[in-house]
Amino acid sequence: MSDRAPLEVLIVTGPLGAGKTTAVNRLLKAEVAAGRRVAVLINEFGAVSVDGTLVDAERPELAGVENLVNGCVCCSLRNDVVATLQAWCDQPDGQRPERVVLETTGLADPTDLLDLEVEPALAGRLRLAGLLTVVSSLAPVDHLKTKPLLHRQAALASLIHLSKADLDPSAAVAWEGELRAAFRHIPLIPTRHGLAPEGSPDPWRGDLRPVPEGWEPSGGPSFAEARSLTLHWDHPIDPAALEALLLAPPESGELLRAKGVCAFAGWAARNDGSDRWAFQLADGRLEISPLPLLADGSAPACAAVVIGTGLDATQWKKALRALERAPAGARRKAFL
Repeated sequence: MSDRAPLEVLIVTGPLGAGKTTAVNRLLKAEVAAGRRVAVLINEFGAVSVDGTLVDAERPELAGVENLVNGCVCCSLRNDVVATLQAWCDQPDGQRPERVVLETTGLADPTDLLDLEVEPALAGRLRLAGLLTVVSSLAPVDHLKTKPLLHRQAALASLIHLSKADLDPSAAVAWEGELRAAFRHIPLIPTRHGLAPEGSPDPWRGDLRPVPEGWEPSGGPSFAEARSLTLHWDHPIDPAALEALLLAPPESGELLRAKGVCAFAGWAARNDGSDRWAFQLADGRLEISPLPLLADGSAPACAAVVIGTGLDATQWKKALRALERAPAGARRKAFL
């Protein structure tokens, strides 16, 4: 066993679109500001890492960034998680992270991550510092009862952040009442833009509890049932058409989440030189935010990720491709 302090790992979980990446960016900035070496491990359900792009856009001085896509850290990608954490543990002093933020996909059941401390390659080298669950106050409040995966993510938390509390105060009050009634022992903090009020509990000092005996697999839309599709754009897209597509009820299936990076037709580059924008669909709201150039001066690639159950992948790819507005004289890809 090494005599070095164990690597501290904070798991951040919660439903799709709850605001996990915003919370993660706040955590990373706070760690960098405190002078600690921090790394981030991001798991996304899709072929490209949109959340990783959002973290990169913040450009904190991180000790490591790893994106795990097209799988789930609690099952199909668990070996990759262990290998990444082991590699960080093996790094020499001065390069080795002191802390790691592990952000799961919203479809992940965090149960199977709570035994990372006893993983043979990590035993004695890693300490789980807490499990932060982010829940959106804009989601229907009955989801705590009707979405078993959400209930499970909250039940295992050492701290719950109720996000977007400023966008609908009455909904936030309703959610706070439901969560406090269901989980009296878990600290609950309403947040705004991923920021907890001063004096709030430290996520890194979590009180992790053992998984209840007889814990049954979670239900509802799960990693096994959901499907994602990814499409890379070659040209700017129509902003009004994007809004119409994502906010309209799908012809079939359920749209759980949509996000991506794009340039908008007719929108000039901003003063920072970037013409890229991030879009996120969650809780029936479409949010658009500016994306700066990457650290090397290049622009993030344009792509869309759509996640859902029972969606017609062919129709969705056609619809996403139809959003492109190719400049005069440029060819637009035909979808075959």
